[in-house]
Amino acid sequence: MHSVEVRNVSLGYGTGAETSLVLKQVSLGLSPGRLIVISGPSGSGKTSLVSIIGAMIAPDSGEVIVDGVNIGSLTEEERASFRREKIGYVFQSFRLMAALTAEENVSLSLELRRIGRRRERCQAALETVGLAAKGKLKPHQMSHGEKQRVAIARAIAHTPPVVLADEPTASLDAANGTQVTNLLSDIARDPTRTVAIVTHDPRVIPLAQRVIRLEDGRIVGDQQ
Repeated sequence: MHSVEVRNVSLGYGTGAETSLVLKQVSLGLSPGRLIVISGPSGSGKTSLVSIIGAMIAPDSGEVIVDGVNIGSLTEEERASFRREKIGYVFQSFRLMAALTAEENVSLSLELRRIGRRRERCQAALETVGLAAKGKLKPHQMSHGEKQRVAIARAIAHTPPVVLADEPTASLDAANGTQVTNLLSDIARDPTRTVAIVTHDPRVIPLAQRVIRLEDGRIVGDQQ
């Protein structure tokens, strides 16, 4: 069963004659329990697609069903609420609060979502990413790889059904990139969670159970 259904989705930027379509009637279904990679050249629509799936932006046309909800029909406020509850997002640039420890960064995300048992959930998330012993460190005391693992812990602490990562290894060296890739692959084995990664990184491809390739706003390849 697909936890994400994208049906004939189009998205453009600009108005009138200046409109440029970045997604052109894209349709696909994503299932939990496997690592899904979305690849393609720059400007192919990868980030736009995951931004729509992640309820960050609404498509111009088509439907997006995530965890049984048509998020394309939600208001901006409803999308924000849905995103907080159902989506975990991992950014290339980590986006950690510099003044907070690893534990506090993860705990803050739970507090903003008004989720209880924060200490327990925070510890479990940091254990999942192998950083339980470094919870008291602040970002400047951690390597890039460790910071990205904290970002992943933050993304999964509220147990969202969908985890999206946009170029999560782009700023990492080979060793840290491989470690983060393996971690996301392990997380993707959860049969209740759908994990999709936007990436140019060839290290990620061998671990994927599905590779979707976009070019010029259309799906041109789908290997499973």
